Amino acid sequence: MNLSIALATYNGAAYLKEQLESFAAQTRTPDELVISDDQSTDDTLRLIEEFAATARFPVRLSVNDQTWASLRTLKKL
Repeated sequence: MNLSIALATYNGAAYLKEQLESFAAQTRTPDELVISDDQSTDDTLRLIEEFAATARFPVRLSVNDQTWASLRTLKKL
């Protein structure tokens, strides 16, 4: 069984590092992390890219061409 995490982000840098570290620290790490970002203007994208470079599982990042709000963003995933 595969385990995927879907994450919608928008200017969440203040909380994102802790959240990503929590995913990586689980007893059962995900097989992939799929992130859809709504054009964050803070450090969100940088934090995701830094995490992806060292994660033990694939991290796929998609940046939307506009701000869609989290529900529509998650539907896109």
